[in-house]
Parts: sequence; C-alpha cells; structure tokens
Amino acid sequence: MKRLPPLNALKAFAVAARQGSFTLAGEELHVTQGAISRQIKQLETALGVPLFLRVHQAVELTDAGRELAESLQRLFAEMEVAVSKAAGTHRRQMLAVNVPPTFATRWLAPRLSDFRSRYPHIDLSVTTDRIGSVRETRALDCLIVFDRQPWPQVDCEPVLTEHHIMVSSPALWKKGKPPALPGATLLHVLDGGQRLPVWEQWIAQYGPRSLDARPGLNFSTLDQAISAAIAGAGVVVVDEAMVVRELQSGELLRHNPLQVEGPFGYWFLVPARQSPVPERVTDFKQWLLAQAGMTPTFA
Repeated sequence: MKRLPPLNALKAFAVAARQGSFTLAGEELHVTQGAISRQIKQLETALGVPLFLRVHQAVELTDAGRELAESLQRLFAEMEVAVSKAAGTHRRQMLAVNVPPTFATRWLAPRLSDFRSRYPHIDLSVTTDRIGSVRETRALDCLIVFDRQPWPQVDCEPVLTEHHIMVSSPALWKKGKPPALPGATLLHVLDGGQRLPVWEQWIAQYGPRSLDARPGLNFSTLDQAISAAIAGAGVVVVDEAMVVRELQSGELLRHNPLQVEGPFGYWFLVPARQSPVPERVTDFKQWLLAQAGMTPTFA
C-alpha cells in the first residue's frame, strides 16, 4: 500500500476497538455512530480485510482487527508523548477522572493544590458519577472506585483501605465522656438505596451485641453523614481518612482507639488498555499513591 488510510478513519477504528462499541466511540469523538461506521467501512475497504464482525447488535474484532488495534493504540500513545515533548511543558493537558463524592470533597480536594503545584500543565476534570462497569467509563482517562475488590481485566491498583472509627461532636459529650450508644442516634450511609452495614460490622467485632443498629438517620453519601455528626445529630462510624481535618480541629472526637478495617476500599483504575499509558495518567497515579501513603496535616 503506497498511501496510508485517512488518519480520522484510523482514529475512529482505534477508539471503537478500545470501547467495543461504535456508539461509545462516537460519543468520545463527538460524532455520530453512523460516522464511525462509515469511517471503519472505509478503512476495511482500503485494507481489503474485515476488522470487525457484526454479531447481532454488538461488534467483535477479527484477528486482523485485534492486531491493528494493538498497534494503533501504541502508536497513538507514542504520538501523544512526542507532541507533548515537542511542545514542552507549556502544552496544557486535560485529565478526566471520576471519583466517589465523599472521596472528592474530603480526601482529594484538600490535596489538589499540591497536585497543581507539581503538575501545573495538567488540568483536572473531576466528576463524581456513579459508575458500575468499565463500559460506563467512556472518555475517562482514569477513575477511582469504591468497592470490595479490584475490577477484573483492567489496570487496577489499591489506593486506600477503609479503617472505621467511631466519632461524634463534642456537643454530645458530657464530663469528658462520649455519649452512650444505647439511646444515641446512629448515623447511616446508603449505597444504591441499601444501607451499608457499617454499624453491624462494628457491633459484631466490639459490641454491644444488644444494640439494635437499624434505627437512626440515613444519608445518601458519607459526606452528608459526617456533616450531620459535626452538627451534633448523632454518632457515626466512619473511615478515618475522611475526617482527618475534623479530628485535628476538634470538630469531631474519637470515642476510643478501636477500629474496623474494610471490607471496602478505594481502587485506581485505568479503563482502557493503552500501551503505553499516557504520561498524564501515570503522573496522577504516582502522585495519588504518594499522597495515600502520607499522613496529612491541615492548617
């Protein structure tokens, strides 16, 4: 072949192969599903081989398509690195990341000034959508998920494991003692409409076994439950990493030195298998893991 196929067709194919969907590829590239289909058909005609098998309403890569997709993903990533180096550090880069809401407000946000000072050329786009599968990641560069275990078949690395402690507002304490659990209002967090069994896990490990964990106040996010605890609405069992600032300031007081680990944790995911992974994603992951290993202090 003397001439290469159009770059747009190659890009459309590479994104469709990564997404496994013409529709999702169109959304990522801001064109219609029909435009993606036509560009891939043009590429197949130019190459003389089918790249996708159309199976009912889904598409699957052929052997030739899989080989081409792997090569193109590597080449496009190398092109991005080459352009970035040629432009120098002044070339701005956008990093799209999705994180859980409470993680965003209570863990990530207080640390972003440090990230900005270290990587001033990377503009973060932070969303807090509820994502349950890789197919929902679309145009995200990376994401942090709250789950019991790593997701299969993606680059997944642990960031934080929950360490639950019991806290409440000093307004509820009397004579230096925390409120007694029998009779106290328990604060709960919902996950997809179901209450997380945090209190049940605490009672199973430390008691009192006679305590009924069901009554109390329910909140859709951990952040809301923490805010309610600060306001004196009740007692909450919470991940210590999410209340560092409040413990340091005295807005919340820890009842005792006990803690319950897990079972949930925060995981860093790169949804698309890109080789090599874009430098901006690697920079963010390294910074994130370094922050997770530090003991923060807040003024």
